[in-house]
Amino acid sequence: MARYTRSEPFFPIMTLVVVGFIIVGFGSAIAARGDGYVPPPALLLHGGVTLAWFALTLVQALLIRRANFGLHRQFGWASLGLAGMIVVLGYNTTAVAMGNPEWSIAGFDPVGSAIFPFFDIVTFAIVYTLGIARRKDREAHKRLMVLAGVMMMDPAVARTAIVLLGAPPLALLLEFAILLAFPIYDWRTRGRPHWASVFGIVLFAVFFALRMALGGTEAWAGFAGAVF
Repeated sequence: MARYTRSEPFFPIMTLVVVGFIIVGFGSAIAARGDGYVPPPALLLHGGVTLAWFALTLVQALLIRRANFGLHRQFGWASLGLAGMIVVLGYNTTAVAMGNPEWSIAGFDPVGSAIFPFFDIVTFAIVYTLGIARRKDREAHKRLMVLAGVMMMDPAVARTAIVLLGAPPLALLLEFAILLAFPIYDWRTRGRPHWASVFGIVLFAVFFALRMALGGTEAWAGFAGAVF
């Protein structure tokens, strides 16, 4: 079995990068609404739980760097609970947003727009579940846990691109840049990409294509009407 090392700051740093986008993206979007705006309680709860999961993911990465495996395993149960809450609260937030006639992502109507957060939830669940399943594979587990967070950073990156950069298409470039950091790190440290890094990029690309292809279709509208 490969030994754990303390010389791998990449994964804590990438977690901090994602958290930074979340804080900047949603913070700037709230600020743009003007003084006195307070997000609804359900949205605040969703944001708080999501940030708590990211904070715990960062703590978990730091615990591994310090070889504190026992506490890392104990905190894993809290991570599972927070991940489950993210899925439930994400579903609820999407269902509420669909009722807003002014809600639009990428030019879609509210029903079409729902495909974006819905697939964020799906890809997060896929990568996180795979990470838990491969928890005994150190190299795969640590990549998949951070990549799970990357999968649900799309709303934050989009808000950053819109509010601060004024160019929504840049959101896609920013997300791919973050994803490409993983195989670049792999090449520098192990001479070849790790399958988990490649899996994250492929999954993101496939689901992004599906969003754009299906968001405005009757098939998606029927599915969304049944699910939400």
